Amino acid sequence: MIEKFIAKVPARIWEEGRPARLRVWDGEYNIASWVRVSGAVGSIELCVTYSDEAGEHRVRVDGAEIASDGSALLSGTAKLRFTGQVEQVQAVLVLSDPGMRFVVEELYVQRRGSTLSRTDKLISNF
Repeated sequence: MIEKFIAKVPARIWEEGRPARLRVWDGEYNIASWVRVSGAVGSIELCVTYSDEAGEHRVRVDGAEIASDGSALLSGTAKLRFTGQVEQVQAVLVLSDPGMRFVVEELYVQRRGSTLSRTDKLISNF
């Protein structure tokens, strides 16, 4: 499995609703992405990775089997549990075949329960 970086999730999204002065806190996030895949068949997964004082974490959002060139909608809810200082939060694709080529058409990350805004759209190729 090959991990490919898609985008850094800005702090304004993952910090929204963070309780003041709590060392350990969590949040649920709606995440969706349209991905165009070509070049090889196999599985792809949309994941969120993040680093905090407790270490490195990976949360799987969704996955799909790619049988031919085409597009896939990967979406779901991810619960992230943070400890202390957070270094980074990012969206990544995990590909089963190194020959897979991809283009992320759109990527949204939104804290669950908040109002959708234009700034929740991290990638748009339209």
